[in-house]
Amino acid sequence: MKKLKKYAWYIGIAVVAAITGTVFLFALSGYSFLGMGFMGVSAVSLIYMGLRLLKTKNEKLSKTLNRIMSYALILFLMAVAVTEACIISDARSESEVDADYAIVLGAGVNGTEPSRSLLARLEAASAYAKKHTETVIIVSGGQGPGENISEAECMYQWLVENGVSPERIIVEDQANSTLENIRFSRDIIFEREPEYQGNVCIITEGYHALRARLMAMDNGLLNVTAASGSTGLPVLTANYYFREVFAIWYYMLTR
Repeated sequence: MKKLKKYAWYIGIAVVAAITGTVFLFALSGYSFLGMGFMGVSAVSLIYMGLRLLKTKNEKLSKTLNRIMSYALILFLMAVAVTEACIISDARSESEVDADYAIVLGAGVNGTEPSRSLLARLEAASAYAKKHTETVIIVSGGQGPGENISEAECMYQWLVENGVSPERIIVEDQANSTLENIRFSRDIIFEREPEYQGNVCIITEGYHALRARLMAMDNGLLNVTAASGSTGLPVLTANYYFREVFAIWYYMLTR
């Protein structure tokens, strides 16, 4: 019993984190990265408990492994914190730049209705279009599983219904990823203006703005700002911001 009490904190943290992670992973939809994060906390707690158990048999090895584990964990958390700070600093609710083109990035459509994420982007696009009345709006997104119309068509219909002139909107309905959103929209801009070097605004959600801007600049759009919307759900937003850290890392490694 005394031995068990020594490890009560490790066990308690591991169990609570594992239960919380299981709820996010399997009981809720759209929170998988938070679930994996809690599972990671549970695993780390169990590893440290294992290292403490090892200390009774091989103290030197236990200390060495504990030091390696601690340094690795600190470096990982520092990398997450720095990346997250960059993501947050780019998550502007609106852009003051009067762009020539605004590219609205697609998200899921439920049948013919915009998902919560897409609605957040559309509300930001509508606000931007009303403030910057000369900007051409490019809505970009193809049709995926469970979608009766393309994301671009859904966005076009919503924006027109909410007061944006259809003459200002260009529909790009072939893209199936953020990178394709950017590339296909860029192609439309360069078809219209082959030597274009003006201002472009990317409209998406806050967590997504940094990666989208990096992609746009990597694909020949030189002056890129961002405007963003929010789903208004703090826990879901936290999941997206956590997930985006790894999406940024993957993009930087494969760009």
